[in-house]
Parts: sequence; C-alpha cells; structure tokens
Amino acid sequence: MIGRVLGIWGAVLVIGSTLTHAQVDLESFQQVEFNFVPPGARATAMGGTFLGLADDATAAQTNPAGLVVLARPEVAFEFKVLEYGIERLAARDSLFTLEPTRFGGRTAFPSFLSVTYPTGTWTVAVFRHEFLRLRDDYRLDMREVPGWWDPDRGQLGRLFKSEGTLDLRGIQYGLAVAVRLGRLDVGAAAKLVQLRVLSSIRRDNCDPIPDPDCRRGQTALLFDLDDQATGVGFTGGLVLRPSRRFQAALVGEFNPRIHWTGNRLRAQRADGSVQTLEVTEAAMGVPNRVGVGIAYRLRDTLRLAADVLWVQYARIVDPEARVFSNHTPAVTPDRFFVRNRWEFHGGIEYVFFTRRTPVALRAGLFVNPERRIHYRRPADGRDFEADAFDFAYNGLPDETNVGVSAGVGAVLRRRLQVDGALSYSKFIRQASFSFVFFP
Repeated sequence: MIGRVLGIWGAVLVIGSTLTHAQVDLESFQQVEFNFVPPGARATAMGGTFLGLADDATAAQTNPAGLVVLARPEVAFEFKVLEYGIERLAARDSLFTLEPTRFGGRTAFPSFLSVTYPTGTWTVAVFRHEFLRLRDDYRLDMREVPGWWDPDRGQLGRLFKSEGTLDLRGIQYGLAVAVRLGRLDVGAAAKLVQLRVLSSIRRDNCDPIPDPDCRRGQTALLFDLDDQATGVGFTGGLVLRPSRRFQAALVGEFNPRIHWTGNRLRAQRADGSVQTLEVTEAAMGVPNRVGVGIAYRLRDTLRLAADVLWVQYARIVDPEARVFSNHTPAVTPDRFFVRNRWEFHGGIEYVFFTRRTPVALRAGLFVNPERRIHYRRPADGRDFEADAFDFAYNGLPDETNVGVSAGVGAVLRRRLQVDGALSYSKFIRQASFSFVFFP
C-alpha cells in the first residue's frame, strides 16, 4: 500500500544504511546561490562586469593580472546586503499545480578587504573575500504525488514533509601577484577557501493528524550539520592591452571540493526520544569558472565592458557521495545534478567632474541562469520514489532571468574613493557599498 510504504520509507532509508559519505540534505541545498558577482560596488553597478576592466584593488580576486595598472598602494573594503528568493514546490497540492512558494532571507556582511602594493613592473596584494552568505528558512508540506492512489486509505501517496534552516558561508583568503610583460599582464592568486555550514532539518513522516503507522515507530528524521572545512584554490588571469582604448582578458578560477565531518542523522521516536543513527561525511564542490572579458574606452569619460563566463555548477552536487541510501535504484548519488551554465555581464561607466571631484555614473545588465538541483529518474518501469523526486525537483521550469544594476561613485580629495550600487534580479537583490583608500 502506497501510504504505508511512504510512512516507513524514511526509517528504511537511514536505519538500513551503512554509508561512509552523505550528500548534504537536498531540500536545503536545492538552490545554492554562489554569488560570483565580483567584489566592489563599482563592478556590481556595471552588471558584475570586471574581468576585462580589472583596474582597481578588487582585481586581486576577480582578475589578478589587472593589478599591474595600479600606480600607488590601495586599501579596499566592501559591505554588502543580500536578499534571496528561493522557490520550492512546498504546498500539499503543489506537485499537481506546480505553483511555487517563495522562501529565502536577507543578510548583511563585510564582503571584501584587500591591501595592494605596486612596485613598478609587478604588484602584490592580500585579500579576504566572502563570496557566499546564504540564509534560508523553509517549510514543505506533506505533498501528494500525482498518479499514486492508495485504495485502502482512500488517499494519494505522499512525499514526506520537512522544515529547515540553513546558514552557509564561503570565505577565501588569498595572496595575488601580477607582472607586466610588454603589452601582456599576467597575474595569479593562491587562495585558502573555507565553507562554514549550519544546517538543521526535520523530515516528518506523519501528517499533523496522527497516523497509526507513525505511532508504531519513527515519526521524524533529524539532519544536523554544524561544521567548517577548508581547501586550496587558484585564480589565474591575463590582460592584453593592444591599444590605449581596448583591452581583453582571460580568467580561470579553480576551487576545492569541501568535505564536512559531523553530518549527524537522528531518528525521533513516537515516545519523543531521539536516537543518533550515524555520523557521516557531507561533500560540496565550489564551482570552477572560466571567462573572457573586454573593455573599450569610447572617449576619456565613457567606457564599455562585457564578460562571458562558463561556471561549473555541477560541482555543487558530489556524484561520489551517498544520497540517503542506495537501497533502491531511484535514490542513488548520480541521479541528482546541477547543470553547468553560461553567464553574461555588461556595463557602462560615465565620468564627469563637479569642480575638482570626479563622479562616475554606472549601469549594467546581466543574465542570471537557473541553477537548481535536478533529479534524473530511472528509465525502466514505474516507481513511487522516482515519481515523487521527479515532481519535487523537476516540476519548476528552468528560467534564465535578466537582471539590472546601477550605481554612483566619487573620488574625494584624491585620497578616498566611495562607491554605491544596487542590483536586481528575480531571485537576488543586492546593495553594495565600497571604499578605496589611497595612503
């Protein structure tokens, strides 16, 4: 019977498992927003365009080759406010209607700090960049699965309900070096990448109305993960300057795969007691990216820039890690995936003078592709679990959204550059404020 099978499904998945690895809980990580918008309000205002421009201290992270153009030491700082909107099929009938519920949260944090020191033909910089800060609270009802009717109970088969909170932080500490070789600038940055996760998920197997099957055993699975881990990354870049007005760049960023220990799975019994079933390892890869960028100066006061990037989002899900259990062909690690994506960023900057103070107006456009976790169902036969995951993870359409941005900046007394920017897309809203001090 579908209802009874579903009622004990969660217990079978964990109690019957002898895993050494476990993928991070998929409901919480269904849409992880790695924020690859370059640091600095200037780049944010220009639609995230900075690979080809790369002419201030934030280039230490975005494209280290650009550091060569700096004529004097700089200290740069950025503060960022992010608001996420994460859509899930959460309502009881959502697998039928495919109408999403919007979750997410808002967070504010210091996102970038760097110190840059030029010495003629080469430049060195140290930096701290918080490239990921995601907070999310969600609640998923016990959702009815189309096509699976339990005649004994007179109801449809149901996918477990769950609720959870997630606080995920990604920080990298780096050392960048750049050197000029004629018309070609070359730069590289070595980075220590740290991912910090605090995740708490409750997955219930019972409706709010008590179910006789639940009274006889486990009522909920509890997933708790509170850990941090580090790995080593590398960014390399080139900037070619064939003329005073035009420059082009190539950048590659290669990031580590992070493994957290202490991913605790517990079972809550009908009498209220909680039992730890096992402690496993969770894995997540920070996406790699490769991009090209150009910048063109129409005149001394007007500049255009554009970037195209390929981002390896597939690394978010580790195909070698276990997902729940491999007791059934419908729930194996290789069936969960994220697609790699192409991204486009374009921007414009216009500079004018108010008395002796240069003021810059900026605007940008960018493409924000869908990058949710998807599910690949088995090809043969009907299967309740396969149908349930197919609806839950593939029910929303793949959308490529276009975002817009704008901002303003000024250099005060040749000692302090102040910039502000706003960026808007369907799933991410961002405000950025940055300061560059020239000692």
